[in-house]
Amino acid sequence: MSYQDLDAHLLAPKRFVTLAHLIQVEKADYPALQESTGLSTPDMSKVIRDLEERGLVIVRKERRNRYGRTVVKLSGQGEKTFRYLLRALNQAAGQ
Repeated sequence: MSYQDLDAHLLAPKRFVTLAHLIQVEKADYPALQESTGLSTPDMSKVIRDLEERGLVIVRKERRNRYGRTVVKLSGQGEKTFRYLLRALNQAAGQ
């Protein structure tokens, strides 16, 4: 692996921190993601939509009592892609 294996699109800070949070949890709702990443609601929506279009996350609507919430989790491909990205970063850094 070399630096050319790095996906510059996923290295963008907003996408990277979102993926970094999601790889640590089974699933997360928007408030948890926003708290962890510091992103605004519009930024979070844009990032999640982009990652969903790439097949890296799965977005579901869940109902809790009378209220709905949007839950996001990494897809199998998303986990594989992010782990590969981390390995490529470590190798590019000489670790």
